Amino acid sequence: MRECHLRELRIRLVTRAAYAATAVLVTIVAGPVGGIASGHSASARRCPIHVAGKRLVDSRGRTVYHYPGRHVFAAQVNCSERTVWVLFHGGVASSQEAYLGVRSGDSGRTWARLLAEAYFGIKAPFTIDSYSGPWTIVGEKRAYFVGWCPACGHGTVSLTATRDGGRHFRRYSIPRLTGFRGSSIQVVDNNVIITAKSQLRSGPASRTVTLRVA
Repeated sequence: MRECHLRELRIRLVTRAAYAATAVLVTIVAGPVGGIASGHSASARRCPIHVAGKRLVDSRGRTVYHYPGRHVFAAQVNCSERTVWVLFHGGVASSQEAYLGVRSGDSGRTWARLLAEAYFGIKAPFTIDSYSGPWTIVGEKRAYFVGWCPACGHGTVSLTATRDGGRHFRRYSIPRLTGFRGSSIQVVDNNVIITAKSQLRSGPASRTVTLRVA
């Protein structure tokens, strides 16, 4: 019981540190589908949406979406042409994260709630995993989300991907990253490259795997 409590505390501390490091990240993804996307931050001038607390605000200062949960500790925005993806982070409890992923295909006029952890009462048709990790988009239709389940054995890593703008998602388990936690993602054509850091006391400090997602 004590070991489980300490493990949960470590997870919360790691997650809070990650939130503090990237409170709001805006990424502009340019180029055609099938290019390269790696999740590096860029200027927000071309993105029609920015985060203001629990709200998403357009270039005219109008609120276009309001996060339905209690708190927002961090939020990340990815944009490509008229498409905007936002991932909200609302905290952690019981080895799970209160994340919410939404998408707009019309520069923020309308929004679809797509990804959430149902434990916290926010409903969405799909999930990432117990915790969300690094993510990126390619073009207007493709999005890739790394997930993490720290309470699953030594900790497992997964990839949740859509190629049709969020109408459907597919989950990929990544056994080679058991005991690791995703730290970065890159997409080159149909290859998804995920780097993860070890959560174990021995072995390599990091590991990189490539998945073909077609």
